[in-house]
Amino acid sequence: MAVLAGTAMAGCGPGGKPTGDTGSKAARTFADVDRSQWPDATPRRGLAKGLELPLERYMQSYEQRVAIDQAVRDQQTACMATFGFAFRPPPAGTTPPPNPNDANMERRYGITDRVVAEQHGYGLAKGEPPAGASSPKLSEAAAMVLSGGVREGDTKSSAPTSYEGREIPEGGCSGWAPRKVGAEGLDFSLVSRLNYESLARSQEKPKVRAALRSWSRCMKKKGYEVAIPFDAIHLTTGKGNGSEKAVAIALADIDCKKSTDLVSVWYRVDSGIQREQIEQHRAGLETSRKRNEAAVRTAERLLRG
Repeated sequence: MAVLAGTAMAGCGPGGKPTGDTGSKAARTFADVDRSQWPDATPRRGLAKGLELPLERYMQSYEQRVAIDQAVRDQQTACMATFGFAFRPPPAGTTPPPNPNDANMERRYGITDRVVAEQHGYGLAKGEPPAGASSPKLSEAAAMVLSGGVREGDTKSSAPTSYEGREIPEGGCSGWAPRKVGAEGLDFSLVSRLNYESLARSQEKPKVRAALRSWSRCMKKKGYEVAIPFDAIHLTTGKGNGSEKAVAIALADIDCKKSTDLVSVWYRVDSGIQREQIEQHRAGLETSRKRNEAAVRTAERLLRG
């Protein structure tokens, strides 16, 4: 799925009717979003290059998330415009995470990219994500219409049913917008749980345990006592993830993974477990996937205008 660039949305109010010029001002584009900072869908280099797990089919990609988020934000802007409020949240996609989905293939089995390790040790190549733009400040009335409630201190009560003669949708514009896009109720808890379980279970399988022992022996020969890759970063305690010592350990870590074929062995076992999980939970996974894809299609349509 490709997120649409340079698209505009013709705003619609809560009743689904065009809002004219005020609504068209809600149109957003991705022109001001640096997509080069977005995580790759699959690793492009290193020991995990091109690897994709079976359960990733059922996860929401970052690109899909951005499309849905932007469509929701556009709809919030259009909804607020029908009440006479100029509201434009910052564009989606400006604060990308380091990984595209819950699988986190680049570091699922520990670090795998030697180029990154040479420069950053156990640190991330892109460092901290860029700071996103802050949400616009709202008047009390605008905040009421947006949230559908009235806040007094730490408590929140229901807002009036209308504002200046126009009905406020349930949950305010912030509640109406996800419903308009079809994003309300998207649930990835099942695939997230299975993804976590497959990684945990794979570590107990004989082939992976044998590969881990080989990796540990390799690390010991290089002067590092560590049982599993996830603990290697602790050897850098007090030095920093990107220190000279961390770089040396990270390179040894990756070289030992390569010489013992740890990543390939682990990936194959992990994938086998996930294929079994999919057979056992196919109905629930398919329901979640189809709902997500329907929301993406709606988001794309709204972004096109």
